[in-house]
Parts: sequence; C-alpha cells; structure tokens
Amino acid sequence: MRYSIMLQLVSGITLILVSGAAFFAWIENRPTQPQYVTGSRDSNRLSKIFSD
Repeated sequence: MRYSIMLQLVSGITLILVSGAAFFAWIENRPTQPQYVTGSRDSNRLSKIFSD
C-alpha cells in the first residue's frame, strides 16, 4: 500500500516536470511571426540602435 502511494507521487511529479520541460522547449523553438513597425519615431530610433 505504501509503495503504491509513493509510486503515484513519483509518477505525478515526473509527469509535471516532463510536461513543464516540454512546454518550455516548445516556447523556445516555436516559429516567430514577423513584427511590424508601427512607424512611430521612437520605435524607429530603437530599431536603428539595436540593429547595429
């Protein structure tokens, strides 16, 4: 009885950790969509600063 509870706890924690790792891996590797510049003066200046 004790071992089945321990096995359920270990399985549950492992499932949570593996699903969290898969979620973060998906976030890191998902395709990025192009972001459009709105044409405001500040965003153009920032994009020129960061592109150098």
